[in-house]
Amino acid sequence: MTIEIGVATLTDRQAVPAPDRMRQIVELGVQAEEVGLDVFGVGEHHTADFLVSSPAPVLAAVAARTSAIRLTSSVTVLSVHDPVRVFQDFATVDLISGGRAEITVGRSAYPEPFALFGVDLREYDAVFAEKLGLLLRLRDEPVLSWRGDHRPALHDAEVVPRGVQPALPVWIGAGGSPSSVVRAGELGLPLIIGYLGGTVERLAGLVRLYRETARRAGQRPVVGVAAHYFGAATPEEAAATYPQYHDFLRPKRPGGGGFVVSRAEFDAGVLPGRPLMIGTAEHVTQKLIHLHQATGYDRVQLLADWGGLPPSLVEASVHRLGTEIAPAVRAGTVVPRD
Repeated sequence: MTIEIGVATLTDRQAVPAPDRMRQIVELGVQAEEVGLDVFGVGEHHTADFLVSSPAPVLAAVAARTSAIRLTSSVTVLSVHDPVRVFQDFATVDLISGGRAEITVGRSAYPEPFALFGVDLREYDAVFAEKLGLLLRLRDEPVLSWRGDHRPALHDAEVVPRGVQPALPVWIGAGGSPSSVVRAGELGLPLIIGYLGGTVERLAGLVRLYRETARRAGQRPVVGVAAHYFGAATPEEAAATYPQYHDFLRPKRPGGGGFVVSRAEFDAGVLPGRPLMIGTAEHVTQKLIHLHQATGYDRVQLLADWGGLPPSLVEASVHRLGTEIAPAVRAGTVVPRD
């Protein structure tokens, strides 16, 4: 298999009206296909800091204007949703796209969705495990009966529509929790891990744990890595994005999510062997090749439009990713067949 390289958006609110920001997001997905990228992901959040709370309709808008790029959530907060509705929404995207939809599910790093949808945080893991099990059965069984603790039972339920793909792909998105890594391996699900901090050695250790677990369970491991990205024309242009990166991550309100990144932490993060994929095309290419040498990833998905970066810079950055960085990374890496 070849490496898949794509972009994602978390849809953070920026200094433009909401309809304009939504158009930027859709255009980002369209541009990603135009420059030859493989995957486009849209995040889900439930606070005023972000625009999109439901990725499926946004992905459907991108699907209607593209023909090849794969379309995924990044991520769907499955713990707070009805798996039946999640499956139906993404099966619909699959039909619109001609078989290009995926679901990436996670437990959420933010508390707000749990209060909004009335899910007890004390049952954080149990709810996710049950709903994931139901989602996988919905994917595989057109008609099913099911009973659980966190959703009304299903009795010979015919869940429609069915997508184009015989089995709608379901990935697990993990922020670095070993338990999430083990769950993905045991279930034989593709795994995408956020590489937003820490060392490449720790990331590689999580990947090894996932692969070992999957192989013990008789499953084939597929690994993705998610990171923050900006492809700059010059080192100076890359360094000048610090204010936007700082603003993107800082807490926007008391008790809200986020953290403060200092100038020194940003400068350290862009160095070789560190998580931030920010720099010139050559610099980012070498970092991605080194990351592949450490982890053997099958997919890398790069957050491209963070912190109010001007649309012209985002467009140029995505163009460099598709036309310069991605071909060079693919040429400089070999993905073994498991």
